[in-house]
Amino acid sequence: MGIILSMAETPTMPDTSPTSEKNSAPPASQGTESNWAELFNQSRDLLCVAGLDGYFKQVNASWTRVLGWSQKELLSRPVADIMHPEDRERTLAARADLARGIPLDGLENRYRCKSGSYRWLSWRSAAEPKAGTVFAVARDVTDQRHAAELAQLTSKLEATGVLARGLGHDYNNLLAITIMNLDMIQMHGPLSDAQTRNLQQALSSLHSARHLSDQLISLTEGDEISREALDLKNLLHETFTEAITRADVEPDIHIATDLWPAQVNRLQFFQVIQGLVRNACDAMPQGGTLRLEASNVPASAPAPPASSLPSPHLRIRIIDQGTGIPASVLPKVFDPYFSTKPRSTAKGMGMGLSVCHAILQKHRGSITLESTPGQGTTVECLFPADVPA
Repeated sequence: MGIILSMAETPTMPDTSPTSEKNSAPPASQGTESNWAELFNQSRDLLCVAGLDGYFKQVNASWTRVLGWSQKELLSRPVADIMHPEDRERTLAARADLARGIPLDGLENRYRCKSGSYRWLSWRSAAEPKAGTVFAVARDVTDQRHAAELAQLTSKLEATGVLARGLGHDYNNLLAITIMNLDMIQMHGPLSDAQTRNLQQALSSLHSARHLSDQLISLTEGDEISREALDLKNLLHETFTEAITRADVEPDIHIATDLWPAQVNRLQFFQVIQGLVRNACDAMPQGGTLRLEASNVPASAPAPPASSLPSPHLRIRIIDQGTGIPASVLPKVFDPYFSTKPRSTAKGMGMGLSVCHAILQKHRGSITLESTPGQGTTVECLFPADVPA
C-alpha cells in the first residue's frame, strides 16, 4: 500500500458460478488471463499486489509512468526505501491494521520518483492476512494537493492584502505628519551640525518608510498594475549583482543572449529578484556561488503542472549552495504568516516570499522552490514573454 506492497501474479476473479455450471463450464483460457493482465496494465491508477513483508509482488505500468522506476527496480527493494521518511511511521501503522484484516481507504503519503522529487499518492487497500498479501490501488493526487495549497495561500494573501491596504494608508498619514513637523524644525533653525545630521537621517528613514508603504499599497490594490515592455537581460544582470553585497558570495550568471522581452512592472520585478537574492545570501552563512539562469520556454514546451501560465514564457532560476529548507517547512514558505527568522532579529521579516508570490501572480506567473537540506535551494520563476505565441 502506500502501504508496502509487492506482486507475484496477476489477480484472478473468484469463481462464483453455481455448481452445475462449474461442472459444465470449460476451463479458463489463456486469453482470459491475458485480458486480465491487459486490464491491469491499462489502468491510469497505480495498481499493485504486495506482501506484508514490505515488498511489491506485482505493479502495473502506471507505477513507472508516475515515479519513473522500472518494474524490476520496484520489485527488488523494500517499498519503504522510496517512501518519504516523514510518512513511514503512519504508513507502517496502517500496514499493521491491514495485517489484522482492517481495510484502508484514504491514506495519503509521498513516494520518491527516480528524479528525486516526490509524488503524493492516495491509497485504497485490502489484505488477505492468512496469505500475507495486500491488494491496493493508489491514485496520484499531487496536483490536487498543490491546487488546494495554492487556493489556501491565495485566500491568506487576499486577507493580508485587505489588512495591508488599510494599515498602509493610515501609516502614510502618520508619516506625512511626522515628515511635515521635521521639515518645519529644519526651517526654523538654527541647528547645530550634529542636529542637522540627525534630522536628515530621520527624514531619510521616514521617506524610505513611506516608499515601502506605497509599494505595499500598490501591491494589494487589485490586479491592474502598470507594465512596460522591457528587455530583461541588463535589468536582470544589474539587479542580481547589486543585490549581492557580500564578498564571500560569488555570482554565476547565465542569461540567454536571445532572452525574450516581457511586460513587467519594473519596480516590482526589481523587488522580486532583489528579495530572492537576499534570501539566498542569508541561506549561505559560509558563502559560496549563487547562480542565476534565465532562458526562453517556447510554446511547444509542456505546461508546468497545475498551472494556467500562458506560453511562451520565461524561466528564471536562482540556485544557492546554502543550508536548504527542511521538507516540513517547504510547504509553508509562501505563507505570509510564516517565517524561519526570529521576529526579534535586526533583519526583520522583510518583504518575504509571500510578496514575491503575489507579484508574480499579478504578472500571470508562478514561483516554485526545490530544496535539499545541506545542499541548497533552487527558486524558479515563470512569467509570460512578450512575443507572439
